[in-house]
Amino acid sequence: MFKTVGVFGKYKDKSVEKPVKQLTQHLEAKGVKVKLGYTTAEEITRELPQELLHENLTSDIELAIVIGGDGTLLHVSRHMAEKNIPIAGVNLGTLGFLTDIPLADMLPEVDKILNGDFVLENRIMLQVRVLKNGKCVYHEHALNDVVIGRYALEKLINWQVQVNGQFVTSSRSDGVILATPTGSTAYALSAGGPIVHPGTDVISMVPVSPHTLSNRPITLPADATVELSLHNKTANCAHVSADGLIGYNLEGDEVVEVTRSPYTVKLAHTQTYNYFAMLRAKLGWGSER
Repeated sequence: MFKTVGVFGKYKDKSVEKPVKQLTQHLEAKGVKVKLGYTTAEEITRELPQELLHENLTSDIELAIVIGGDGTLLHVSRHMAEKNIPIAGVNLGTLGFLTDIPLADMLPEVDKILNGDFVLENRIMLQVRVLKNGKCVYHEHALNDVVIGRYALEKLINWQVQVNGQFVTSSRSDGVILATPTGSTAYALSAGGPIVHPGTDVISMVPVSPHTLSNRPITLPADATVELSLHNKTANCAHVSADGLIGYNLEGDEVVEVTRSPYTVKLAHTQTYNYFAMLRAKLGWGSER
């Protein structure tokens, strides 16, 4: 079904050399052309003759397979979403909510995907823009979350938020998280936010350690426009980031606008994937009686 596949090793980590080579050889034995993703460590890529994929994806692939963890998949997901390329994730044994294929089952599970025995799950993304004097100075997309966090440890952030032009609240806190359902099991969960099923189209707004305990997480429609502004007016008073990967230092005179992204991430799952079973395994929930 897929003639050209991109294999993305854990970000710049040579420890995944064995599974990357194993998967590459397996795919090529089936007549699939393999291109190595830009995340793969140079120690691995220079020993393999495959064509290399750069971040701008000038070469065409039909499927991306990530061997690593959620961090690598997040890094790859933005570029795949822009090209409408599905992603499958192989987990290396650490806590992973997105990379759901166990390493021990990598080859048979990949074979199922190659044979068309899989489903595509669409995950919504967020778009963040930082506006300063009416101009956009930062623009990014996020699968997990957009975070506005304090830059200096000794100062809280004074922020206020509007949703669709209506004032919601003001608060002093360590920061605030705008999370997709995918990101609800990431930073937002550790900050006290709800677990949100990925089949829902919502945005969760979760204050981080608010000074006023009545400031609680709130779930908003995915088509809402969320605008956050700061009362702090000093250089580097806060920091905004998308999926914790790319950030911008705020000075306090900007507006951080968060909306639903026009892109979606397509995750390829085999029929063995079960979202609730994954939650039970990752969070240590009780088994069925």
